[in-house]
Amino acid sequence: MKGLQKSPQVTCPRLLKQIVTTLFPHHENKGRQIFVQLNNGIIPSVTVEELREICGRFGDNKAPGLDGIPNRALKLAVKTRPDLFANTFKACLKEGIFPAQWKKQKLVLLPKPGKPPGNPASYRPICLLDTMGKMMERVIYNRLLPIFEASNGLSERQFGFQRAHSMVDAIGMVVNLGKGALISGGCCVVVALDVKNAFNSANWNRIKRALADIGVPGYLANLVENYLSERTLWYGTDEGPKEYIVTAGVPQGSVLGPLLWDIMYNGVLALPVPEGTTIVGFADDLAVVVAAKHPEDVEVYATETVRAVKSWLEKAGLTLADAKTEAVLITKRRKNNTVKVWRSVDIRSYQSRLSNTWG
Repeated sequence: MKGLQKSPQVTCPRLLKQIVTTLFPHHENKGRQIFVQLNNGIIPSVTVEELREICGRFGDNKAPGLDGIPNRALKLAVKTRPDLFANTFKACLKEGIFPAQWKKQKLVLLPKPGKPPGNPASYRPICLLDTMGKMMERVIYNRLLPIFEASNGLSERQFGFQRAHSMVDAIGMVVNLGKGALISGGCCVVVALDVKNAFNSANWNRIKRALADIGVPGYLANLVENYLSERTLWYGTDEGPKEYIVTAGVPQGSVLGPLLWDIMYNGVLALPVPEGTTIVGFADDLAVVVAAKHPEDVEVYATETVRAVKSWLEKAGLTLADAKTEAVLITKRRKNNTVKVWRSVDIRSYQSRLSNTWG
């Protein structure tokens, strides 16, 4: 909490409006109903034991949301009258309602080191949420995760938001794929894809469609649909607090957001790809790894895969940062090869050091 308070905040209303509208793009969420005649299913009870486990996840000194209630005080209230909180959360599950107060997000902008002030890309947005709402998110999470895992679960090539997985593991998979290509006498291209403002831009209809695909029961579908509606962002200016309607994305700082992201993003990792091609993910970051006998083949396969990824992302409300696309061709061959992947992104051979390391 102290770190957030020390971060200098932009207060100019005009500049803040520009930053907010850029970081939180507007999406139209109209269209056909996605959750149609779902079986409501059995609504699991919210027990005192579950509430205790949930409370144990929240640190006493974390920054509160707009309600200003410290975690320490809220946890004491839950300990004193757990029945009141359990009944409230049960009612939310039964009625499919995520209360409007809990959908209000307080914006904190964290400046990125070395970036020019005033540029929207120079800030990392953090959304402070009421802990009561985050407790309800954990109740939903506890019921949604087993359903996701039972439906084949998260791709083994997604390393983000997972316990016992890290960026090192994602890099390790990429390295092993490259080693395999070199050992077999071929070559490998690695294309690193950057997604613009990913978490704030994910299309809500795409998230709901992914939930329908894994077979969520009606009570959860209704609740998540309500959760992904009428969300508001509050930020302070020199002219007082301002409100902005949020129409896309998963809140950075939420409990449920990372799981909803993984469920939706599973789709890009499941895309059909050419032989010898693998898509590896770490949260929103993607790497396309292509192993083949000849550089000409990796050029064709990588281009085909990147185009497919780009198409999928656009349908999910996401955009590739073309200028930040990076690629490297890994080969033992002495010839200085250059191939082009998608929109003439040059991939030059990177041969000597990697060959000595992997060979």
